[in-house]
Amino acid sequence: MYYPEYNIIERYPAEQTIGFTSTAAEWGILSNFAKTQMVVNGIEFACVEQLFHYIRLNNEEERATYLKLIPNMGLKMKAKTFAKRGIERADWREIAVDVMRFCLNHKFQSSEKFRKALADSGSKYIVEDESNRKKKPDSWGAVLDSATNEYYGKNIMGRLLMELREKRVLEYTEFEF
Repeated sequence: MYYPEYNIIERYPAEQTIGFTSTAAEWGILSNFAKTQMVVNGIEFACVEQLFHYIRLNNEEERATYLKLIPNMGLKMKAKTFAKRGIERADWREIAVDVMRFCLNHKFQSSEKFRKALADSGSKYIVEDESNRKKKPDSWGAVLDSATNEYYGKNIMGRLLMELREKRVLEYTEFEF
């Protein structure tokens, strides 16, 4: 990924950390899959993940098709095929974190429940807990090291959420979509 400031493995003491894994769990509203409807450019999105992958596509025709398919297919499963099918934006790796900042700003503006959860998290660390993932964790989350009782990982999502909690808005480089 293009963002060197996030290319660092961070460590977070588990007892001082809020880890979220699914929308059904206690802190599930922090997940990108949490149902937080928002309208962007006149289009309604059910959650951050849907908006994020919509922007990932390189043309309007694919975006329109994607919106029709989403209710019937897992977001991540569909998105995994974008690069293979040649429909992912050429600049995706350079803008992905800025796109997530954009999406989280919209979620923050649209969802009182999300704003309240961020406020309720106080000064605790936030991590997207990928400890039970079958595959190797990605850059967005962190895993719990049971030997040290610490989460470790790049934790881009958690870092963005903590920044949003503190600043109430995330700055991002503009991109076209």
